[in-house]
Amino acid sequence: MFKTRFTVFVTLLLVATLLIGSFMPGIAANKVKLTVWGRDLTDEDPAHAYIKALVNGFKAKNPDIDLEYVALGDPGLMDKTKVAMANNKDLPDIFQSWGGSVMGGYADAKRLLDMTKDLKSIPGSAAARNAMTWKKKIYGVAPFFAIAGIFANEELFKANGLTVPTTIDDLEKVCEAFKAKGIQPIACGARDKWPPLALYMYLVERYGGIEAFNNAQARKGRFDADPFVKAAQKYQDWVKKGYFGDKPLSEAYGDAQNLMATGKAAMHITGSWMCAQYSSKDFTDQTIGFYAFPEMKGGKGSINNMMGMTDIGFAVTRAAAKKKAAVTRFMKYAMSVEACSAEVGRICSVPGVKAPSRLTSMASQVFTQAKEIQFWWDQDLPPMVTSPLNDTFQTFFMPNSNVKRELTKYEELVEEAMGPAK
Repeated sequence: MFKTRFTVFVTLLLVATLLIGSFMPGIAANKVKLTVWGRDLTDEDPAHAYIKALVNGFKAKNPDIDLEYVALGDPGLMDKTKVAMANNKDLPDIFQSWGGSVMGGYADAKRLLDMTKDLKSIPGSAAARNAMTWKKKIYGVAPFFAIAGIFANEELFKANGLTVPTTIDDLEKVCEAFKAKGIQPIACGARDKWPPLALYMYLVERYGGIEAFNNAQARKGRFDADPFVKAAQKYQDWVKKGYFGDKPLSEAYGDAQNLMATGKAAMHITGSWMCAQYSSKDFTDQTIGFYAFPEMKGGKGSINNMMGMTDIGFAVTRAAAKKKAAVTRFMKYAMSVEACSAEVGRICSVPGVKAPSRLTSMASQVFTQAKEIQFWWDQDLPPMVTSPLNDTFQTFFMPNSNVKRELTKYEELVEEAMGPAK
């Protein structure tokens, strides 16, 4: 009798196993797959901590969603996204985006998915929502922002009896003082082309106000107008005076960071994304602070007008049209306190997330004073004119170049791509 019962039990167990196995392919087939293109890796690098937490946390909490995260680096992310959008095929469901007019161009080309109803209730700053909005439609979320400012080596300033400048005149005096001490006043990283942009944007704004670039972008003004030329000439003058060292065009962005980390440079005018690295004791033993870029006496700009943009954002493509529920879950988790609290340096737009360091707290305080935030020009202008823009910056570091003529050449390229100024 026992053997008979045991045989029946084994038989039923085998049948049950076969039945479960027959259902498993159907269960797997119903699992939603989300493909996300991003920039950062999911490794142990502190600068990638948020992405690691986002990807791993989302997978753990959403076992019914098959998340494929593809790290493409920079400029790999931008390059691959441009190709996919242009060809209108092989689109990911979600891609990391900085918002602005580049995202808007994809929206106008009908490559993106309107997520207004799904995302409008997610808690976040107005700046974050506006960054991922185009023509009153929301296409994504922006958990982190970046603004450019002055990273200042506070130990060097104190040791030399100097204070962080609040005016352009004071900035020039501080640069002269550091140069006399054999300390490079400003780290720049000009070899990589894009790093000089932040400082130039500020100089243009301080000369001509926030409307200087806005008018040129809207083709109500020119890129060789007076504020652009004066800002370029000021840049070139500082190059000639040695404020960026002896060979700024040989200095890469990584070199600029190392100059700050070792106390060989006093200031670095760049984005707040560097808060994590400049806060890390593993990277530097220097005490570094973050400050607003100075005002210009007699200029039209304001110290409360800042240069910056979404630092990490995510936009949704039309490929996800049948996956809205899964996409919304990803976006909500991307904007969660749990995921965002892993970030060690960026300015967070999510309420309830504490600044992880003194440096990030300083940057956040500067950010709260912003009345206008102008997006990075090389992200906010159409792709066909951004590479020539960065090439034009290189001429500012050539003492004998005619910067006005170089800006006119750039304006002519813009006219071909965007139309003449009206």
